[in-house]
Amino acid sequence: MVSHNSIPWFADMRANNPVFYDPEFVFYYGVKGAWQVFRHKEAKRVLSDYQYFSNLFIPDLGKNIMGRNVNQSDPPDHKKLRSLVAKVFVPAVISKHKDWIKQQCEEILEPWLEKGEMDFIHDFAIALPNRVIAQILGIPAQDHAQVHEWVTTIVTNVKTMEEMEASFAAQQSIAGYLEKMMELRRNDPQDDLVTHLLQSEVNGERLGKEDLLGTVVGMFLAGFETTASLLGNVMYTFCQHPEVLQHLLDHPEDYDKIINEVLRVLPSAKSMTRVAKEDLELGGQQIKKGDYINIWLISANYDPEVFPDPETFDFNRPNLADTLSFGHGIHYCFGVPLTKLETQIALDVVFSRIRDVQIKKGATLEMTPSTIITGFQSLPVTFSKIKELSDVMQ
Repeated sequence: MVSHNSIPWFADMRANNPVFYDPEFVFYYGVKGAWQVFRHKEAKRVLSDYQYFSNLFIPDLGKNIMGRNVNQSDPPDHKKLRSLVAKVFVPAVISKHKDWIKQQCEEILEPWLEKGEMDFIHDFAIALPNRVIAQILGIPAQDHAQVHEWVTTIVTNVKTMEEMEASFAAQQSIAGYLEKMMELRRNDPQDDLVTHLLQSEVNGERLGKEDLLGTVVGMFLAGFETTASLLGNVMYTFCQHPEVLQHLLDHPEDYDKIINEVLRVLPSAKSMTRVAKEDLELGGQQIKKGDYINIWLISANYDPEVFPDPETFDFNRPNLADTLSFGHGIHYCFGVPLTKLETQIALDVVFSRIRDVQIKKGATLEMTPSTIITGFQSLPVTFSKIKELSDVMQ
């Protein structure tokens, strides 16, 4: 395969090989070989049809806790796990965190205002969601960096046995940490997600230890990676299209449309995975039971059959709800309200303090070499600090 960031390559695959088997494709948990799905209609089918396509794709290798969470589950277990977790992410609940998130945004941004430049990825986009999801889970501030390091190790693309062992070691480390944290919460409940998961029941049944550990780790990963990528991708879009930023400042009611178009063009999650539950036909190809399927969300979002003139940024598209950036069907990401709330608060804070944002002259931008995440490794930007209220009004 060529670059996973190549939009022309995706276009070629949609036209000529919409469902294609790549024996050399390697998932971050070590599995090798998968069907690659590029068109919107096949992608939507695989994501939606849980009767034929399973979400239990991470192998159960004993030491692998990532295979036990709401994101890697099928009905009926999925309904139980989701009902326990999703109620924490409804807008009415997450809105309680608005003032705290705003405070974090201001604190993270403040050191850079006088400098007039920053690496938006490393200095802001990574820092904010790391704090937010850890706060919601109940992880103490002094442990945020360590937990983030473990999670990053877990999801690093695995190419060698050494990398797989490092991933398993990180899983055991974070499992040990969370077990101690859960014991503390049993004796001293707090207003956080770990306490909520410990106390919640569905039909009189509570989560087992493995399901609880896997769910917390999976949520930290999803809550951090998707938001960090979205923040960076939004800032990149505004640098490329300053007229879009100006429109947002003039028409904040269009926030959702603009963010949804950013998510279509640069989806935080680049791909998702399923496993065939039985032999079937997909896009003219014969898929065997047990075959792995990699769904390229970014390619589906550029399918001209669904999104005419897909390479044009147009937040007035009438069918932005058809994007697959957060999945589709019963596994649609329940963390979307939190991701969008964080992003909206961050943009409000950032653009109440700075203007004239541009990519730093001479900077070379490289996208993250990942089959999972669409984002930039760094995003050096320059800007002007707003000094007076009159500057905001201009």
